[in-house]
Formats: sequence, C-alpha cells, structure tokens
Amino acid sequence: MSEPTQERARSRSGAAFAEEERQGMMLAAKVRTVSLALVLLWQAIDSPETGLSYFFVLLEIFTFVLLGGLQYIAAYSRLGGRSIQYVFVTLDCILLAVVFSLSVPFSGASLPPAISMDTARFLYFLMFLMQASFSFRPFLVVWCGISIMIARIGMWVWFLSLPGTYSNLDLPEQTVEAWLAGGTDLNFLFLGYAATELLVVVILSAGLAVVVARSRRLVNNLLSTERKRASLARYFSPNVVDQLSKSDVGLSAAKHQKVAVLFADIIGFTKLCENATADEVIELLRGYHDRLGKAVFENSGTLDKYIGDGLMATFGTPSPGPHDPENALNSAYEMIAALGEWNTERVLSGDDPIRVGIGLHWGIVVAGDIGNERRLEYSVVGDTVNIASRIEHLTRQLNTQLVVSDDLVSAIKQNDPNANLDRLIDAGLQKIRGRTSEVKVWIYSQ
Repeated sequence: MSEPTQERARSRSGAAFAEEERQGMMLAAKVRTVSLALVLLWQAIDSPETGLSYFFVLLEIFTFVLLGGLQYIAAYSRLGGRSIQYVFVTLDCILLAVVFSLSVPFSGASLPPAISMDTARFLYFLMFLMQASFSFRPFLVVWCGISIMIARIGMWVWFLSLPGTYSNLDLPEQTVEAWLAGGTDLNFLFLGYAATELLVVVILSAGLAVVVARSRRLVNNLLSTERKRASLARYFSPNVVDQLSKSDVGLSAAKHQKVAVLFADIIGFTKLCENATADEVIELLRGYHDRLGKAVFENSGTLDKYIGDGLMATFGTPSPGPHDPENALNSAYEMIAALGEWNTERVLSGDDPIRVGIGLHWGIVVAGDIGNERRLEYSVVGDTVNIASRIEHLTRQLNTQLVVSDDLVSAIKQNDPNANLDRLIDAGLQKIRGRTSEVKVWIYSQ
C-alpha cells in the first residue's frame, strides 16, 4: 500500500477510534449516573445524619451525579477535545478525597481518622477506574489510577498531620500485638492498609489498561478487515470477498490466467434518453446496473467496471475455477431474464423497454491492479478483453441479445460434456472489427 493510501487509512482509523471513544465516554457517563443514583438512594435510606447534615451528604453525592452529566454533555458535544476527560478524572478523584477527608458541616461530630480512611470508602475510587475503562484509552485508565493514588496518599498525609492521629510507625514496638492494640484506637492508622490500597490500584490500573489496549487492537483489526471487505466488495461477489478478506495475499501482482469476459451494453441508449431529464437518466442507469451487477455477483463473477450504460465483468478472477465459463453464461441468461421482468414493469408504466447486447469470450488475460498510487483498479487486459468487446457489438448485426464465442462454449463442453446449451444457436464464423481472422460465435435463441 502506498504512503498516501496508508496515511488515509490511518486517518480513517483515527476518526473511527475517536468516535468510539466518544461513544464510550457517553456510555460511561450514563453508567456512572445510574451507579451514583443507586448510591444516593442507599445513602438516603442508610445515612445516620439528620437535619441539614443529612441533606448536605446527599448534596455531596448529587454533585458527583452532576459531574457525570457534565462529562456526558462534553462527550456528546465534543467540547474540550480528549484532554477534558483527563481534567474530569482528576477532579473526580480530588473531590472524592476532599469529601471523605473533611467533616460534614452542620454536624456536631466528625468522623475519626480510622473510619474516614475505611477500606469500604476507598472502593468508591474504583468506580472512576471502571468509568475510564469505557474510553478505549489505555493512558486515561493509567492516569485515573495515578489520580486515585495521589488523592489517597493525600488523604493519608492529611489525617496523619492532624493532632492525636498516629500510625504504626509511631509505635514503640513494631509487633503484631502492638498493631492489634493500636487498632482499637480510632485515631490509629495502619500504613499497611495504605500500601495494600496502592498495590490494588496499581494492579487494577495496569490490568484494565492492558485490557483496553487489547480491545483497541481488536477493534483496529476489525476496522482493517471491514475496510478490506468494503474495498473488495466493489469488485467481487460476497463469497470471494470472504475468501480474500481472510487472506494476506494481495491482488497487486500481475499474472496471466484464463477468464471469461462479459460485456453488456444498452442498445439505443442515446435515443432512449434524448427526452429524459438528468435525474431520469441516472435512475435508469441505477436500475440497469443494479440488476446486471446482481447477476454477476450471484454467479461468482467480478464486476470489473461500469462504462456509462455498459458493464464489464470477469469470471475467474482473482482465482480461476472450472465453472467460470458456465458461470459467465448463466450470468448472461440471468441478466436477460432480469431485464425482461423490468421491461414488463416499464411498459406498464408507459416507459420504453430496454434492449441489451451481451458479449462473452473465454481466453487468457493479464490480471492485476492498474493505475497509480492515488487510484488503483483491479482489472484485466489483453486480446481476450478486446475480442469480448467486439463480440458484444455483434448483437446489433445479428439482431440478438447475446453473442457467445465458440471458445467459451468449448470450455463449457470440456468441463461438462453433458452441459445444456440448447438456448444457443451456432451462428458460424463472423467478422469482427480489428481482426483479420473470423471468429466463430453462438447466439441466444429468443
């Protein structure tokens, strides 16, 4: 893949990830709001506070609900870019640390350090890690872990600085018995808990960051596969797309191979559209191309290109098979049938019927990507293609919808001696433009 093409692919991947991140943050904000609503409900039922203190505690929780709403609005409106989420994470952790550290106003009593630093309260910080993991950003998860650690360390430092508060490092003896004795004092803080909390944050942050990074790679692989499938779907039938999208082999290498080439063209297109508006012409071509393209794909063909009111298709690209000539002929039959049904509808609507000319040939071509780095097109070239185009022009001279070369008919018979070719009539040798030798052809028996 060329450098400009790779750059465009990376740009599309970046845009796709940015959108996924935005959707993830919106979902995280919704989950956060629901979670905090449950916490608010539980606190309303279980809080020991009364009076103004009771409502202040509920207001503290509701503040986090509002912050979640602001995060949703920022993600929805794309305000502040990606950096705003780092600000929200930091603000959440600092605000929660402040709420747990300071006493509740309007209350005559304050919680002692041992209760304020209780592990059950520490678990609320992990809710922010959960929210960050929705973002598809490993660095945001890591930053959230760092913010939690800083906020929690700040809480430990704050309480240990208060008069009367002490830790296990202040004990005269560093024994289990001394720690247990200190544990009965609500002003005693065991620093081993702090180390455990920080270790938990490190492990969870690292683990979630790895999971998010792995999910990001998985999404990137899926996006790459879908891009390949979308590109291949312009050319190939769905079953061939499935085959190629699972393969690491590219299509750029040119090669000689035998294929069936089909050309189809509307007979009298100029006269058909001379009184039509531009919209009517486009609508006509869309209906025409849709029906013919469907016949190509349903017979494992490759749609090489649309040429105005014409179409070129190949059967046997990118990988040749024994049934390619037969598939090409069946595709032509289905095109004629589909246009016949469409013409019935058009006549009932007062529109003129569409006459089509189809030419089929079988032979060796050169297949590969043609073009430059700005536009590549998988196609086939060679004398076989030229003859197929000339054979299609014989439909006017022979007054038929389908002309098939004897080479293609012979290829069908060689693969299946009992093949039913009753709808074809031997039209003998025909002179085609650009060649001195005549070509034996068969025509469709209408």
